[in-house]
Amino acid sequence: MAISLTKLKSDITILSDQFKSKTLSLGLWLDVGSVSEKDNQVGIAHMLEHMAFKGTKSRNAYQIAREIEDIGGDINAYTGKERTAYYVRLLPENLDLGIDILSDILINSIFPRDEIERERGVIISEIGQSNDSPDDKVYENFVSTSFNGQSLGNSILGTEQTVNSFKQNDLVKFCDEFYNTSNLIIGVCGDFEKENFIQQVNEKFINFRLGLKTKKPIYRWCSGNFIEERDLEQSNIIFGLEGLCSSDKERYALRALTIIYGYGMSSKLFQEIREKRGLCYSIYGFCSQYSSSGTFGFSSGCSPENLEQLLECSIRELIKLRGNIREDDLKRAKLQLKSGLLMSQESSMSRLEQNVSSILTFNKIMTIDETIKNIEELNISKIENVLDKILQNIKPVLSIVGPNSSIFNKIDLKSYF
Repeated sequence: MAISLTKLKSDITILSDQFKSKTLSLGLWLDVGSVSEKDNQVGIAHMLEHMAFKGTKSRNAYQIAREIEDIGGDINAYTGKERTAYYVRLLPENLDLGIDILSDILINSIFPRDEIERERGVIISEIGQSNDSPDDKVYENFVSTSFNGQSLGNSILGTEQTVNSFKQNDLVKFCDEFYNTSNLIIGVCGDFEKENFIQQVNEKFINFRLGLKTKKPIYRWCSGNFIEERDLEQSNIIFGLEGLCSSDKERYALRALTIIYGYGMSSKLFQEIREKRGLCYSIYGFCSQYSSSGTFGFSSGCSPENLEQLLECSIRELIKLRGNIREDDLKRAKLQLKSGLLMSQESSMSRLEQNVSSILTFNKIMTIDETIKNIEELNISKIENVLDKILQNIKPVLSIVGPNSSIFNKIDLKSYF
């Protein structure tokens, strides 16, 4: 196994991860996402990602899909808050085609006007589907409240109004501004010849535009409630506090805390809320991390009459962790973190994404041994320190979607602490 970074003269970073595998993953990661959008651009990064598959100077949309599927591979993409990815998974002998197609859609996309109109309808349908899903809506409301008035709080999908406003030239301008060599990492993971791969990348991306590296906004955590009345069978709830940023030295302690608090059937939340009190079917803790902030909290769904008790008891379980984390809690959390990391190494795509994330966050590859060492060094004191840090400045955010939920607008969440 050999993982290496190569910096081309064009300023493109290449990540090569060679290991014995019968499949191969190849991707382009751009250090830009929805947080780089202006107010009138909300959703444009996502629409641009969709349009990259709708035709280039040499291929139409059908040919892009057909060429990959004819060799048994698959091609896809995603837009995140802070990054965008285009990737293929295929057999090692088809690496050349993978490079050719990905470079083609990144460099030579033409954004046909008729395809823009069709895809506009597709994305508006996607927005409608998300709005109709209580699980999606309660999360969108939570994020928009946590980072109110900031691009991080906006929906990645955009709104019907903004998506309807985008023209071909808007997509071209956003692409020209952010899709450049300084923002690009090209990664490959599997069984391949490294020198041949680098040579092909040099050839295919020789004309890719130069540009400046994207600077992320500094996020500001906000507090508040977003209560949405809906005629549903159950109430959907997310409660959260500010967590840590993605580069924080205490990030492993936070992940361990999340496991102890709400990951799995043996977690404090599941045992107290589901098993002991029978207040819901599922409940889980979560943490998400961004370049200058993050979230920590829990999510659940329950009968409306159980909602207030579920909220109060779940917060109480978090507070009860102070001074009450045991050695067996620590051991379970460390084993969960290690096993999750090691199991992910069996997937070429998971390996690739983890390494790319490491480069974008730390400007280097965090090795498996280094990560395991950080996990092994966790102790109860470190986990309690991060818990104290989260509970030090209480700015709670509550999001509820469901029936008879307006009463929660009057609840002072700080009183639970």
